[in-house]
Amino acid sequence: MKRLSKQRQQGVAIIMASVVIALLGLIVAEFSYNARVDLEAAANGRDELRAEYLARSGIALSRLLIKVQAAVLDPTRKYIGDVQIADFAPYLVGAFGGDSDERAGLGSLLGIDTSGLKGLGVGKGARFDVQMTSDDGRLNINCGGGLNDTARQQALFGVLSALMWPPRYNRLFERPDGDGQVNTRDNVARAILDWADIDQTRFEPPIPGKTTTSGGGAEDYRYDASKDPYRAHNMFFDTLEELHMVRGWGEETYGAFGELFTVYGGCKINIGAVRPESWPLVSAIIRATVTDKQKNNPMLLDEVLMAGLAQRVIAQAQLLGGFSTISDFVKIVGDPNSSVSATEGTGTTGTTGTSTSSSSSSSSSSSSSSGVKGIELDPTKVAQVITTGARRLYRIDAVGTVERTRNRKVQVHIRAVWDTAHFNQNTTSSDPNDRQGTWVYYRLD
Repeated sequence: MKRLSKQRQQGVAIIMASVVIALLGLIVAEFSYNARVDLEAAANGRDELRAEYLARSGIALSRLLIKVQAAVLDPTRKYIGDVQIADFAPYLVGAFGGDSDERAGLGSLLGIDTSGLKGLGVGKGARFDVQMTSDDGRLNINCGGGLNDTARQQALFGVLSALMWPPRYNRLFERPDGDGQVNTRDNVARAILDWADIDQTRFEPPIPGKTTTSGGGAEDYRYDASKDPYRAHNMFFDTLEELHMVRGWGEETYGAFGELFTVYGGCKINIGAVRPESWPLVSAIIRATVTDKQKNNPMLLDEVLMAGLAQRVIAQAQLLGGFSTISDFVKIVGDPNSSVSATEGTGTTGTTGTSTSSSSSSSSSSSSSSGVKGIELDPTKVAQVITTGARRLYRIDAVGTVERTRNRKVQVHIRAVWDTAHFNQNTTSSDPNDRQGTWVYYRLD
């Protein structure tokens, strides 16, 4: 019996050792996994921080370029034309945040050898890029908000109505919205102004023959009757996305007009900053500012002719380096084939001294040579809507990138808008130049 019991106990040590080894293996594997996770988390945190500061470097260089624009290029516009350093920002920033090929490319362009220069580049596997554009060529929908300014509101309403007029947008205003309401063009334009103003009175467009307008009764857009009730903001738009809360505005409407709007800057569109793809905005400006005797001109109802005229005006602005005065814009619209020097005229921004009678008389001859007809504008109305001169708003998208592997990288975006005319109340600098200009939008993703 004793010998049988001893035989039954044989092999227990091996089993116990196997169990202990298995437990130790699990503990070691768990410890290794946690250590790997912590290492990856630390590496991600390191690379995200590095990418963020690379993007911040792009923002800082953008501010430097804006300073150069304001101090060097803008004062000499009448000699060199409308040169915008923002157009060259990706190439200039590439010398600091790009690879060796980009630095060498910029060096060859400038005729210098960059291989021996220090302070260029950010190290292997990292870079930052910057895209700069201007919002001055967009329509500021906040110009209908705040304290009521009748002339400013009427000008905004006129451009909005003219922008939405073309028949190709009929589908946006002939179908009911989610609440079953059909919204006309004028009602949508009113709703935009009433969302941003501070009163509870509905805006009414100007009546021909009257210099002032009265309110059209209480605002009644039934925001509180929707599935998710809310109230009108009755203050400035914070972002363009807030338009989705306005009666009659939806995804399709935003897709059609959203790129033409902004919520920053002044209330006049810098006509020299309008991009070629934004020609419908120029077409709307023309429709909204024609003389009284041109209001029944059949050309205003011809979308093809208006598109051709608007695109010709933008092409002329790019060819001439922008418009020196508002009078130049009036002349070009009156005669699309006329040649206006980018440096002629000594009037300041808003000058309307050019006679429009010559523009109207030459519009018929211009159509015979190019097929693009001109139309006479009212200089007073034009001066209420557009401006010329230096840019004020700069939209910046800075991207910091750190490559972990060939297929893995960490990116941080900083999207911001710099207003060169905004008074900076938070600066601690004693330099008076730092008092003007500040960020009006800043977002890190």
